[in-house]
Amino acid sequence: MSVLVRDTLSGRPVEVGENGKVGLYICGPTVYNDIHIGNARAPLFWDVVVRYLRSRGYEVRLVQNITDIDDKIINKANEEGISWEEIVRRYTDSFHERLELLGVKPPDVEPRATEHIPEMISLTEELIERGHAYAPGNGDVYYDVGSYPKYGSLSRQRPKEMRETEKAETGYKKSPLDFTLWKASKPDEPSWPSSWGPGRPGWHIECSAMVEKHLPDGADIHGGGTDLRFPHHENELAQSAGAHPKRTFVRAWAHHGMVNLASEGQISNKMAKSLGNVLDVERAVNLHGRNAVRMWLLQSHYSQPIDYSEEILEEKRRSYERLKNVYVRIAGSTASSELDERLAVELRERFDAAMQDDFNTPEAMAALFDVARRVGQEISANPSSMRDFAELKKVFEEFLDEILGFDLSTDQVIPLSSAPISVETEGIRIRYEGEPPDQKTWLKVVERENARREKNWSVADRLRNELYAEGRVVEDTPDGPFLRYR
Repeated sequence: MSVLVRDTLSGRPVEVGENGKVGLYICGPTVYNDIHIGNARAPLFWDVVVRYLRSRGYEVRLVQNITDIDDKIINKANEEGISWEEIVRRYTDSFHERLELLGVKPPDVEPRATEHIPEMISLTEELIERGHAYAPGNGDVYYDVGSYPKYGSLSRQRPKEMRETEKAETGYKKSPLDFTLWKASKPDEPSWPSSWGPGRPGWHIECSAMVEKHLPDGADIHGGGTDLRFPHHENELAQSAGAHPKRTFVRAWAHHGMVNLASEGQISNKMAKSLGNVLDVERAVNLHGRNAVRMWLLQSHYSQPIDYSEEILEEKRRSYERLKNVYVRIAGSTASSELDERLAVELRERFDAAMQDDFNTPEAMAALFDVARRVGQEISANPSSMRDFAELKKVFEEFLDEILGFDLSTDQVIPLSSAPISVETEGIRIRYEGEPPDQKTWLKVVERENARREKNWSVADRLRNELYAEGRVVEDTPDGPFLRYR
């Protein structure tokens, strides 16, 4: 089995994984600040891709780098009057903590730029030997864009029409488009020895060196945001193709769309630290919950831009709750029916077809919602059927938890015996949606459950209607009452 990925370079679907192996390289953060919700789109999406591929038997190697030396890091350190190493430690830890909040698993390899200086120097030397780079004698080394005729193919630009990638401050560049491979050191800045003098690598060279080291057969998929397509990925491609023209660097480029801030009556703006309009991941999770953030990102195709607003995330939270509620209702199933088996097969087929076609998570989610709707209709027409979805229960758990990364444990379950009044029967549980019910609501649910046990249907119906008027629906399941918002 293989999967199709729409390659940015060729514009065509490219088959990857034919040999059962997939190597992924994802551009990670420059660690000088906390990541915002837009920065989290790539690691969260590729987390789902890796989960899916491994669930289908692929051998996956995910490499996601850390840029731990850069002008932004040095500037941040100077602003705070601390070492650049301390800035790196602080924001690398912050990056890991925020991905953990989202349920994103760590990559298989997390290489850092400062750990690969020898590889970057070696690659730069090869580019000089092949005539693709030059050292003008000031301690810098530049890539000669004019030496690579295909430059601009990834971003579909012609070199003579491009904006400058880096201003020629020193005047040593042959062309304004030439980019830095090695920077001569400045006073009080970190540096490493090289044949051109002490200095540090340019930003673009690190990813070329890391792909070659950690994915020696080339990256089956290279991911990153559309904002990296030019100049970063364009420069990576030029470097690697220039140094090793016969070696595969990347088989498929996959670029995800930007996250924009939605404003009523205004054009959406890209979320970016430089614009000061970012939403920290920690705050997003605190506001909406991990499951709402995942639902928001996965219901859009990764290649498309996506809008953020608190209203949008609240709607996504409710969407997840509707899906979860169906799972909760069949969670006690111990038997299977013809409908259960048919829906389980259909869901697996639709989910796999979507994921194998350019990791189409919105189509995969649509299949889940469609099946959930049909299950809900069946249970409404025949309440006892909720015990007969054992096979679909397994599929839901596999897709929601193992692959899509939703946290099913947030279905909070509290024994009735721990309610604020004493109850006669032990072992009966209340499941509830969203925030824990207040004491008044809790007492009504408990009183209604006792009335049902005593077959006092008039009291049970009255309490159910009162709860409904207060915005809550109580559903009777084989495992006890389930309380949700209406």
